[in-house]
Amino acid sequence: MGLIRFLFFKRKCLVHSAFGNKMYFEATNKLNNHGVPYDAVSRLSANSQSAFGGSTSSFVSFKESPTQYDFYVAKEDEYRAQQALHR
Repeated sequence: MGLIRFLFFKRKCLVHSAFGNKMYFEATNKLNNHGVPYDAVSRLSANSQSAFGGSTSSFVSFKESPTQYDFYVAKEDEYRAQQALHR
């Protein structure tokens, strides 16, 4: 967790990390359906290709994104978020 998040953000508890767009949308749907407020922070890997360039088609590159998404919630919502994500 970064120093800025620790000092200034309410949602500090990392409850889930998703890799790629499919896992990201599954997690957001589960959290939204259970009414859990969250912050999603994306991180690109150092060796990732552009979503609209490279040797493969643009759609495939975007679909198979190497992006990591970290989901943060407030401490009081941590249990609800874990329950929502593991159903």
